[in-house]
Amino acid sequence: MTDYLHTFVVAAHGDSPYIEECIRSLKNQTAKSKINLVTSIPSPFLKQISAKYDITFIVNTQSKGIASDWSFAYKNCQTKYLTIAHQDDIYLPYYTKTCLSTALSYPDTLIIFTGYRELRENKTRLAALNFLVKELLLSPFLIKKSITSHFLKKMILSFGNPISCPTVMYNKENIGFLEFSNNFAVSLDWYEWLKLSKRKGSFVYIRKKTLLHRIHKETASSLKIINKVRKKEDEIIFKTIWPELLAKILSNGYYLASKSTMVN
Repeated sequence: MTDYLHTFVVAAHGDSPYIEECIRSLKNQTAKSKINLVTSIPSPFLKQISAKYDITFIVNTQSKGIASDWSFAYKNCQTKYLTIAHQDDIYLPYYTKTCLSTALSYPDTLIIFTGYRELRENKTRLAALNFLVKELLLSPFLIKKSITSHFLKKMILSFGNPISCPTVMYNKENIGFLEFSNNFAVSLDWYEWLKLSKRKGSFVYIRKKTLLHRIHKETASSLKIINKVRKKEDEIIFKTIWPELLAKILSNGYYLASKSTMVN
């Protein structure tokens, strides 16, 4: 039985040159967590990194893509709270302590998520179009940090996805079974938040910036935006919420906002 309340699961895809910096940021948290490294493509590099930092190395032998890997990461976490860490990102030292202390104040929470900054060429950035859109969508949290209403939870997600996936701390005890949809390669997190919005429990937003989200040419998000995969998937999700014409208008607008995160 573990003594930890929280687990970081680093979802590794390939041999990222930034993964070691990510793991060091998890090790340097003021509140300690268990750390797992999960991959469906094991390599000597990842095994070496795991041994160097004394973290658990787990291979998903039944992977069917990113959704399968994230579901596997969730399933193989034995603690009450979980964060699926993105291998290129940097978690600021107070991330875990901030989220856990908030979780104790809101025991009905399903997910807790925080603010973040973008990291480009070792410089942080905040003022971009996509940030402005997300702040607008998250405006109901200006009134209350915790939202339990099914209607409000869905409305926050009805015009786009303002929840930063790598900042999310899941409360496994309240969520129970969770499986990301294999029908999505990019917008799988947004689709999952919409499913969770229908459940009893709260979404909690911490405005404090606790993460540096690295943007570079090789990131999956940049490549998928270029290939317009995100736009197609977003339109599918919008159509589950809005009439077809409005869904197309919203997906086009959301795509233009998302392009502000691309690296030239």
